[in-house]
Amino acid sequence: MQPSRHRLLDEALALSQRMAELGDSNEWTSVIELESQRRSLLEQAFATHVPADEFVAQRVRSILDLDKRLMARSVDARERIAAEISASSKGRKAASAYHATGR
Repeated sequence: MQPSRHRLLDEALALSQRMAELGDSNEWTSVIELESQRRSLLEQAFATHVPADEFVAQRVRSILDLDKRLMARSVDARERIAAEISASSKGRKAASAYHATGR
């Protein structure tokens, strides 16, 4: 017996909530692992051409809201990492220049 669309969407929503929590904690490897599981659930939920009811629409809206939160966190993390890399690169260049003039 195939799982119901509602159950699949409940599971996808639960995974989305967990992914958002992990993103808040900067645990991006775990977010990526859960995303593939969630994608599978969503593919199963929408494999049929049965029209969406209000339950389905509400779950999809909730998942999209959590995705927006997760995307905002990922952009923040990317920008923070880029700034750290830039600062590290400047530090290496400064150290190299210092050592070059000391010779």
